Amino acid sequence: MIGVFNTITINETEVYRGNDFALQREWIYAGEIVTCTGKVCADVVGWRYSNLTVSWDTLPQDQLQAILALNGEAVDMTFSNEQNETVTEQVIPQVISSQVTRFTDHSGNVMWKGIALELRFINAHN
Repeated sequence: MIGVFNTITINETEVYRGNDFALQREWIYAGEIVTCTGKVCADVVGWRYSNLTVSWDTLPQDQLQAILALNGEAVDMTFSNEQNETVTEQVIPQVISSQVTRFTDHSGNVMWKGIALELRFINAHN
């Protein structure tokens, strides 16, 4: 185990937490109408985590392979939220990097840089 606060788990694979993994919430609206005066009214029916793009300075080979294998599938992701609670959400990950570069670190391990992943959160909460 790498460390619960430094990692996220995507589809049972532990991956380093990305540099810009900053969760934000957004409201979910239903019954939206526009009045005759142009005012928009809607009922708030819940919230969800906002879609997020995560990037990494470097990732080991096994973690990159795990991420690439998930492209476009709905999977479970476990992470620590802003209250340091462990949360599991359903996400659809999509790799969006156009240039991934391979290098070898000082210990001889194969590493990759230039990786970015878009996460679309599915779950809705009350």
